[in-house]
Amino acid sequence: MSSLIVIMMPGPDLVLITGLVLNGSLRVATAAALGMITAGALQAGLGAAGLAALLAASPELFAAFRWAGALVLLGWAVLALRRFSRPAGSGGAAAGAVAQAGAAPAGAAAVTAAGPSERQAFVQGLLCTGSNPKVGIFLMAFLPQFVPAGMTPEAGVPLLAACYLALGLIWLLTWMRLVHRLARHLRSPRTLRIADGLTAVVFGVFALRLALGG
Repeated sequence: MSSLIVIMMPGPDLVLITGLVLNGSLRVATAAALGMITAGALQAGLGAAGLAALLAASPELFAAFRWAGALVLLGWAVLALRRFSRPAGSGGAAAGAVAQAGAAPAGAAAVTAAGPSERQAFVQGLLCTGSNPKVGIFLMAFLPQFVPAGMTPEAGVPLLAACYLALGLIWLLTWMRLVHRLARHLRSPRTLRIADGLTAVVFGVFALRLALGG
């Protein structure tokens, strides 16, 4: 139950997924979700290898990772805000701010109005989750509490991490389906412009929180 509550809490991942679905492609959104889960698996693996403990013990290194992640989120917030600020009708495709947000931080080629490719979306998802060093530290602090009796942490934590990430993927896929079903009611220019504004706010707030260590 605790894992489900943590997984379902709204954050940048859900914002990115929602924008990609509203842009009209479940396949692209699925690629981003897979990128997020891959980032989570990498963070869990690095945490098990000791990087999480190293970050926790080295404030300077942790701050460097934190500021890098904050810059990624801030870049997406700026792109969403720019699209929100454009006059109605000048932006082209709907919901492009969130869908295109990963292009600049990911270093990918410019994304067209039709939205990112599946590869670009995967990189967006990878960066969205991977840019927050707190993910690995959280997993290494949270999961060991639930290692079954009689199982060593070395065996139990990777197993729990796999279960946690599987639940995360199921939740993202469920959310994508729900948004997709409602998308035809959410794709008006006014609604999409509001979504761009909310995207800018959410990414901006999370960037600020990450930069300040909150």
